[in-house]
Amino acid sequence: MKINPFKHDVLYIFSFVSVAYIITFSVTLGFIFPLQQLLLNNVPSYIGLMFLPHGVRILTLYFYGWRGILYLLPACWLTAMLSQEQTGVVLVSSIVSLLCCYLGVQFMRILFSDTVSVSFAIKDWKLMFWGGVVGSVFNGIGLTSLNQTYKSTVDNSALLMEVIGFVVGDVLGLVFCLISIVYLFRMIRFIKIVPDQ
Repeated sequence: MKINPFKHDVLYIFSFVSVAYIITFSVTLGFIFPLQQLLLNNVPSYIGLMFLPHGVRILTLYFYGWRGILYLLPACWLTAMLSQEQTGVVLVSSIVSLLCCYLGVQFMRILFSDTVSVSFAIKDWKLMFWGGVVGSVFNGIGLTSLNQTYKSTVDNSALLMEVIGFVVGDVLGLVFCLISIVYLFRMIRFIKIVPDQ
């Protein structure tokens, strides 16, 4: 039985994105969150001050547009379900985060008048970064608004700190992801240059 090339590509992209999201979420939940709680125990457990999956979200949404939401959603729901007890995250937050990140990336594409380019050129790195920043601001506002539906009291300074916490975590996760990709490309280029012995 031969698989249609389109279906093969979709399956490959879905698998790659899911594995990347699950790995970055696992590192965040298993290493960064415990370290954060050890060093900064006054930060709520559902706010990661370095949320690595944001980089995967932004790259996927940048390269695949609205289809990236479909590629990311199963892994987002799986990680949210498995970590709900530890983080207190509800399943709706996955949809809110993906939509906010998508809107941030598309907003920057429209602002830069670049709705078709998808490469690793310098201008595209800037577009990815600023799209991720705007997406993290939208995400912070969206998740903070969602979290307020479960709280009885509202404190404006606490709301602002929650939004800032989400933005800082997302942006640091995005920066780490982009820097990792740069070094991965350099390592690949170096391996190609060095001849086999």
